[in-house]
Amino acid sequence: MRPLKPLVRKLPTTGSCPTSPRVRQWLLRDRHTRSTQTAFRSFSLWHPRPVLRYPKPLLSLSQASRSQRRHKSFPTAARELYRNYPISVTFATFCIISASFLIFYANYLYQHYILSEFSPYPEPVANKLRRALYYSNHDLQPDNALKYYRQALEVAQECGMDAYSDEVLGIKFQLASFLEKQIMKPRLAIEVLEEVRRQCTEWDKEKGGLAENRGMRTRILGQSVRLSVKLGELYARPDIMETEAAEESLVWAVTTLLKEQERREREGVKEGEGEWMGAEEIGGALECMYILLHPVTTTTPQSRLS
Repeated sequence: MRPLKPLVRKLPTTGSCPTSPRVRQWLLRDRHTRSTQTAFRSFSLWHPRPVLRYPKPLLSLSQASRSQRRHKSFPTAARELYRNYPISVTFATFCIISASFLIFYANYLYQHYILSEFSPYPEPVANKLRRALYYSNHDLQPDNALKYYRQALEVAQECGMDAYSDEVLGIKFQLASFLEKQIMKPRLAIEVLEEVRRQCTEWDKEKGGLAENRGMRTRILGQSVRLSVKLGELYARPDIMETEAAEESLVWAVTTLLKEQERREREGVKEGEGEWMGAEEIGGALECMYILLHPVTTTTPQSRLS
């Protein structure tokens, strides 16, 4: 039977060892006294083993977990997420739904209550009107509001809008309402409305009799009647109290209204004239004139006893 070869290699004694002479002497001297394991460790200390380089994995741990997550369907992942974090998922879902609802509701308000109000106007006029209304209703600044109302009328004229259209007349009516209610200057509102009524009556005298203007005449004449009723109310205010001017405006409004109503009943409605003012508006004008001409006097209990 052949003897087994020793497990430990003999250390080289020649100059082939890459170590220093002092270390080589120390290793040769003690190789018989030290154990095999100690000698092997000492040898390995100066002759390290080659480092084995393993091939890199194709996917890292994060990429592997991410690829595993991709294979899950959305309902499965949602149920798993809700199972692990029920409160957080519920709160996040509520926030997402609430934010979506607010976005759609804000868009609805913007489309139906902001853009629709200014849709009859060209965009330059609408921009001026938005600023005028902002300084009238939200951030009250009378000087800026009056400036933008004036600019809106000028831009409307530059854009070629009809000066007697409902849109342009509506700007002037809004300006008069701002002067009356917001900054409490009814006399300035009276000046604006008187100018509008003067322009409407002049147009009726010059162009109201033409056949192609029948529909426009009905509309402008109706606006003139409403303006006169409003002027009568303003003249009858306690801080103005111009009874003669109020009576003149209301009488003109009622007279014009009844004359047009009588003419239509006698001659019939002509082609293109359109509908005239309704019974409710006629009754309102008559009621205003009656209240002005026959003011209600209130009596106190002391006067009754006397």
